Amino acid sequence: MVSTATSIVALLSAGIWLDGWSRFSRDLSFAIPGIKTKLFERLIVKNDVSLYNRFEDQCILRPHAIALVFEGHSWTWRDLELASNRMAHWYQSKGIAPKDRVAMFMLNSPQFVISWLALLKIKAVAAFINNQISGPVLIHSLKTANARLLVFDYELLSALEESKDAIQDLGYSLFTITPREHVPELVHGHHLFEFMNWSELSADGFARESRSDVVIGDAVALIYTSGTTGFPKAAVMDHGRCTLASSIWAGICKITEKDRSYNCLPLYHSAGAVVGIGQSWISGCPVVLARKFSTTTFWRDVREQQVTLIQYIGELCRYLVNAPVDPLDKHHKVRLMFGNGLRPDVWTKFQTRFGVNTIFEAYTMSEATSALFNLTSGEDGAGAVGFRGPLIRTFQPGLRIVKIDLDTEELIKDKNGFCAECAPGETGELITLADNKTSQTRFIGYYNQPKLSNAKLIQNAFVQGDQYMRTGDLLYQKDGFWYFADRAGDTFRWKGENVSTAEVADTLGHVEGIASCTVYGVKIPGQQDGRAGMAAIVLKDEYWVQDPSGPRQEADDPMLQLNEKALEDFIDRLSAYASKRLPSYAIPRFIRIRAQDLDITGTFKNKKIELKKEGFDLTKVHERLFWWTPQGRYRPFGAKENEILLAGRARL
Repeated sequence: MVSTATSIVALLSAGIWLDGWSRFSRDLSFAIPGIKTKLFERLIVKNDVSLYNRFEDQCILRPHAIALVFEGHSWTWRDLELASNRMAHWYQSKGIAPKDRVAMFMLNSPQFVISWLALLKIKAVAAFINNQISGPVLIHSLKTANARLLVFDYELLSALEESKDAIQDLGYSLFTITPREHVPELVHGHHLFEFMNWSELSADGFARESRSDVVIGDAVALIYTSGTTGFPKAAVMDHGRCTLASSIWAGICKITEKDRSYNCLPLYHSAGAVVGIGQSWISGCPVVLARKFSTTTFWRDVREQQVTLIQYIGELCRYLVNAPVDPLDKHHKVRLMFGNGLRPDVWTKFQTRFGVNTIFEAYTMSEATSALFNLTSGEDGAGAVGFRGPLIRTFQPGLRIVKIDLDTEELIKDKNGFCAECAPGETGELITLADNKTSQTRFIGYYNQPKLSNAKLIQNAFVQGDQYMRTGDLLYQKDGFWYFADRAGDTFRWKGENVSTAEVADTLGHVEGIASCTVYGVKIPGQQDGRAGMAAIVLKDEYWVQDPSGPRQEADDPMLQLNEKALEDFIDRLSAYASKRLPSYAIPRFIRIRAQDLDITGTFKNKKIELKKEGFDLTKVHERLFWWTPQGRYRPFGAKENEILLAGRARL
């Protein structure tokens, strides 16, 4: 009896050890939803692929249940169905037919969702135009979409008026979706646009059979890239990919109709629309939609609406962590948060402060042919964008990290001319299988931009005849976890070493006083050995004081000045921390104290182009600058120091 008990204990201990070593249970937790999703996808691909039909399924199952909550008002599934029927009839009255495109230049609102549903049910395609753009970028986006109609929120009229001649030259007819009663009477006869006037039209539905000819490659929307490095590109999101993505999120996170999801992300982006709204059409989970992200209202909305799931992207969590501490920080019902871009320096801070134990971090791109997922509730895997055990690799083999020349961004080939795969711990570029042999690995590319699409592809990567897509992102893997390192163009060389801007920013992010920062490389006159690191830092509010007599700092409020004593203390701590935590070559040689927030995209990605152009040029930068000195600390950088630098006498 004793020996039997001892054997059982030994077996259990071995099982626990084996699971800890191989993380088999984690592997299985991803594999099971993956298998279910594949079976589900195969079923609907054969018979019922339209993404709209997933919404219609919920209307049949729970017509009078809450589907959407927005600014205190609720819409049932039936409410959204009837409204989208009316709007679909309006689109048809304007001649919109299957596969026609309609540009949507709108803010987050139920009308955005209703318009998308209306277009989906008549098999037309929405082009989601970023509501933060204007001028040449807006014209480029509209030209790429090549649509017939542009529907917009009246609040965005000024951006359209700025480019009205160019928009009309493109042949667009403009209609505002904003009700007439919410528009000032003096502009009712505006020559640039008309009112949609859809709400009084027929609510008759559209037979499911009318969408029986939809195939997986048909577009559900054009979604534009963030434009951090230039003009945005329009990625084609199709029925197969959107169904797969929303199913995976719903399956891995075990989302049901009993949950409530909070979505404050822009709906013109794939995270906000395809994942944030799409998972609801799969799971039946009501979505609490916010007009935009706000640190002030975020947790209040979550508490008041009994939210159980929150969605994040990019720096959103950093903003919440930097907000003033509230006694109610942990008073909520959130069981899980899902999204992408949660950086390691914020990950555990967020969990500790707000008590959200489980995080589902994902890595994907609108145009990508695959994705990485990491569901974790503890320290194991914190900061990783994905986990790939043996089971996951079996079902999803087409992800590789390959060697790249960081100066030229060219892939490094082996003696046979094939890509060289990185060893564990070695940073390289992620490439994903794009062979079009399965629905999961199809590469669709960018709409109306064949050259840019082809530039993303590599032929004969590992064997003759294969095809992979370049992501442009640098990753590394360790113990089954995959970690994001940087964008390929952001990593630079200094003193013969590769410097990851993301890793440096994450490290500096632990210094108390920093609200946000971004790191980039700048050219030094006379220096041929790469680029020097520079960090633009936004300090927390307590570093600023009302002091009209102090030294002027160019800020939004001319009466707002830096607290000099606090700044000096911060620079001392930053110097000590950088010296201790960063290799000497990775320490930023310049620090720029920003007087206002960093410029970001609508998806909270830092825009670095202008910062790189300005560098440390004192004719362009009128904010406080510091540089790294041989004494191992940061000192003020001004005209005298600039003269030394330009004369080649500086020791960097």
